[in-house]
Amino acid sequence: MRFHVVLATGLLALSMHAQAVLDASGQALPVKNGRTVLATVNGDPIFLDALLSELGPSADRTRLLQGLATAKELELLDRLITVKLAVQEAATMGIDELPEIRKQVEVTSRQILREVLVERLVKDVKPDPAAVEKVFRDLVREWKTTSLLFQDETAAKRARKEIADGAAFKDAAARAVAVKAGKLDSDDAYHAKKDYLPQIAEALAGLKVGQVSPVIRLPSGFVVLSVVDIRYPANPEARAAAQQQVLRQQQVAFLKSHEQEMRRQYVAVDKAVLKSLDYEAAKPGIDAMLKDKRVVAQIKGAPPLTVGEFTDYLRLQLFHGTDQASQRRKMNAQKEEALEATLGRRLLNLEAQRLGIDKTNVYRDRVKGYEESLVFDAFVKKVILPDNKMREEEVKQYYNGHLKEYSYPGMLRTRSLAFSRRAAAEDAMRRLREGADFGWLASNAAGQVDKGARGLLTFDGRPVTTDSMPEGVRKALAGVKAGESRLYASPEGYFYVLAVQQVIAPTARPYDEVREEIAKKLYDEKVKKSLETYAGKLRAQSKVESYLKRMR
Repeated sequence: MRFHVVLATGLLALSMHAQAVLDASGQALPVKNGRTVLATVNGDPIFLDALLSELGPSADRTRLLQGLATAKELELLDRLITVKLAVQEAATMGIDELPEIRKQVEVTSRQILREVLVERLVKDVKPDPAAVEKVFRDLVREWKTTSLLFQDETAAKRARKEIADGAAFKDAAARAVAVKAGKLDSDDAYHAKKDYLPQIAEALAGLKVGQVSPVIRLPSGFVVLSVVDIRYPANPEARAAAQQQVLRQQQVAFLKSHEQEMRRQYVAVDKAVLKSLDYEAAKPGIDAMLKDKRVVAQIKGAPPLTVGEFTDYLRLQLFHGTDQASQRRKMNAQKEEALEATLGRRLLNLEAQRLGIDKTNVYRDRVKGYEESLVFDAFVKKVILPDNKMREEEVKQYYNGHLKEYSYPGMLRTRSLAFSRRAAAEDAMRRLREGADFGWLASNAAGQVDKGARGLLTFDGRPVTTDSMPEGVRKALAGVKAGESRLYASPEGYFYVLAVQQVIAPTARPYDEVREEIAKKLYDEKVKKSLETYAGKLRAQSKVESYLKRMR
């Protein structure tokens, strides 16, 4: 189980004590109980697995086994060492034996046991390629459509009936346009689902190329769409997402089937006892039911589930607040669902113990990691935090010295024209500078890019933060003044005339608005510095050995 703490980085004293084995590169790495050790803190090892767990699946295990690490990996190992030092110090203070910590470890260790078991059970489940392909195509599908827009629903239905009776879409559209009942809207661009209004996207989802949608009601009228083409562009991220989605679905299905089989083999529910549990009844009452030894379910190889245990679980989950009548109703309504969940956990615990999951390094490491994270947090709260307080004058001083960081970004009101050739864009910009009306140019300048072109940028005079603009646009507009025009050539091959109407300078955010943000930032820095100082003293008094070297 991972835990994250804000700690200082630093160079670690390198030493080569403890029994070691040599790998192919000749780098000596200690091994304890068959596990590679990266560092020891007063004899307590930090295993390679702990670092790999923090780094995630992209970690280079082979290189680390050779004793070679990046600066980031050494920084992370240093954090693990500092946590270990703090946990050892906390143990001398008895913090690790606090009842609240022991209780949390006891409860969470059972959860971790089930998690490790589930990982083992589903490790061989593979996503079905056909299912992945289906999900992938749903994610990336893009449509090219032609739309026939109507103000009147009757006219829209009349045109749609003509098509249903055999008329071609273009012919029905031509007749509607001719009598000014409808307006045709089409472009050569493909659009993803997110580009359409929800009601249009829903209608398109079931259509094939050449098919026509039913009449769709829009806020502005009614529309009938014809699907001109559908494509499925390559998208590695979407394919990976599809694989993960299908894998999760298949893992859930596998686990459900596995649990049902275990339930058939190991569980016998006393339905009469379950039915008799009435938490809304005045008698016997919740307190009496908490002591009830009757068995709700027998579990082969494990203690039975009693009414008292089951009631206690329900009470902890649902019995809160002052409206006891409502809570009792919820307990009645959810008792069967709660029984299923309780039996599921107990069956997983039983199988985990049968398979010896509790004796594996994976399980023990996670429990230990979780326990150390609790102890470390408690140590910080009891030892580090009390000595760190924030003063109002510190926050104000920081605010006054960093006004630029706490300001609303500058904005520009800009209008744009896009051309396919530089010469046409330069000609339009020359006309603007000579006094031509922007609106007239937008309607009459030759060589403009079609409004539906892929990757086209549009600035319509609404204020846009400069930070949100593409980098090339920001560079083109650097230092611009209201009334000026600039030329921008985009990577897509379009040439833009950018006419700036207004420049809105950055303004400082009010102190009251950013006070909490600044106070948290400064407080975190104080705590970090105090922790660094304390950890440095502990390190000086301890025997810390690291066996990783920075790779060249």
